[in-house]
Amino acid sequence: NGIIHPAVHSDFQAWLAKHKKARFIIKEAAILFESGSYKNCDKIITVIADEQIRIDRVMMRDQISENQVRMRIKNQWSDEQRIAKSNYLIYNTSLENLYNQTSSIYKELLTL
Repeated sequence: NGIIHPAVHSDFQAWLAKHKKARFIIKEAAILFESGSYKNCDKIITVIADEQIRIDRVMMRDQISENQVRMRIKNQWSDEQRIAKSNYLIYNTSLENLYNQTSSIYKELLTL
């Protein structure tokens, strides 16, 4: 983390400088809060899903055990902590729901 995060931050800053005229920029980061990157964001969108669904997805994606996933989760902010720092929430329950929520947030961001 001490090596990767500063490099990612530097690269993002360079990319951001090239896109100054953009209406808005969306930065996706798995550990936005844990890295402190959220402090540089004007608005924060948090995507949440049921914990067991998240665990199952990571187990399938990374081919690791439930215990290994739970160990990772222990090092992350809780949903409650992330929600408290967020301006928008997306509940990842279905593709239709994701589309509707994302579309709504996008339209609102266009008005800012």
